[in-house]
Amino acid sequence: MQIDISEMYFLLTETNDNGSAIMRNMRKRAYLTVSSLFDLQLSNVIVRHDKTLIVNQPLPTDFSFFNVIAEVVEDRRGKSFKHILRHLVLNRKINRTIYEGIGQQLLFQNKTTQTMAHGLLRRHISFSPKQPAVDSVITEIHHELLASHSHPSLKIVALVALLNRSHVLRNHFSKSEQAQLTKRLKQLQQQSEYTEFFEFAKWIDDFITAMIVAASSSHG
Repeated sequence: MQIDISEMYFLLTETNDNGSAIMRNMRKRAYLTVSSLFDLQLSNVIVRHDKTLIVNQPLPTDFSFFNVIAEVVEDRRGKSFKHILRHLVLNRKINRTIYEGIGQQLLFQNKTTQTMAHGLLRRHISFSPKQPAVDSVITEIHHELLASHSHPSLKIVALVALLNRSHVLRNHFSKSEQAQLTKRLKQLQQQSEYTEFFEFAKWIDDFITAMIVAASSSHG
């Protein structure tokens, strides 16, 4: 099983500051969870069926940290996808489990370092991406979406779409490159092989934005 989308999203979204840029930001941690869901779908562990999600096969032992997603899907069998997604992206404990699991995977690959971040009430594990690992992802995006007019992999298309919605592209690409990437995504939306993904991604984007606005209003 590969979790390329969530690992690459993690590497480009996390920073080397004190604490976790992902866990501090509701939008970033929501999209980390969504990136994990995309990985599970591409691996056929979780599948969409009749406006809901079902667990299609067990997770490999190495990816047991994703059980928090599988358990939510299984416990809410037959519930709408909206109901399932709301619980996944708004549950900070689930977000934390996913964050630490992916961070550990990257640590084993020597792509991050691990530190302890000090919060107001407790300490949390935090991970800092290593620059060569970050550069490798940026190079792959350049190769598939900026330097080539061939059909990019769905994982790179999904990654860039997630980075764009998380407001992270600007941290790694110039304004002209961001414009090119946005234009390329719009072009790919017209190609049949990506249609289903973009329809699904837009629905998720709209839903997450609405939840973030609602959550912000409740704290206002």
